[in-house]
Amino acid sequence: MKMHLRDRWIWFFTPFLVVLPSFLVNIIISYFVEEPIYTGGILSLYIYMLIAGAISLIQSFPFALGLSVRRTDYFAGTGMVAGAVCALIAVLLLLLSYVEQLTGFWGVDLHFFGLPYLNDGGIAEQLWVYFSILINMFFLGFFVSSIYRRFGKKGLGVFFVLLLILMTVCSYVITFNQWWVTLFHWLAGHPASMLASWAVVLTVGYAILSYFMLRKSTV
Repeated sequence: MKMHLRDRWIWFFTPFLVVLPSFLVNIIISYFVEEPIYTGGILSLYIYMLIAGAISLIQSFPFALGLSVRRTDYFAGTGMVAGAVCALIAVLLLLLSYVEQLTGFWGVDLHFFGLPYLNDGGIAEQLWVYFSILINMFFLGFFVSSIYRRFGKKGLGVFFVLLLILMTVCSYVITFNQWWVTLFHWLAGHPASMLASWAVVLTVGYAILSYFMLRKSTV
């Protein structure tokens, strides 16, 4: 954990440096638009957590093994740091969403940090939604990087080919049966906090598979 936390840029500074340009651009655009703007600019932060999950493994795993750190300890330490950072970011996002409301949506009717549906419910539910998405994206990136660490470029290529085939088949089946509208209605019928709870299954799956691949991977 101490090894990870020495790199403050990747964990603390860069996430918000990624979001800041998007926020400023949306602020400028909002000055020239009369209608309320509901932007997905916060998505850049979630994408960054995906990248951070991949980068953290690439940068630190060989170094940690070089210091004779056990793979189990490395995985546990990385998971705890990621969880703590995601929790901190979730709290900051929630505070920014309240600041957004107090300022009249930044004075230009810009909805950037607080969005309908995702921010429905109480404080605990909103924090849970933020945290669940962030930690899920981190471990997804960590999982993909673990595939590369365990199986190399060929293994990673096979994974993406299989993923593309799976997505294509699922898309075809849903389109053929005209299930898209039904699917969207079904998702909209459940609160974001419930979907965030279901996403935990995927997060745990990514984590378990990553752990077993790292146990067999080479430096």
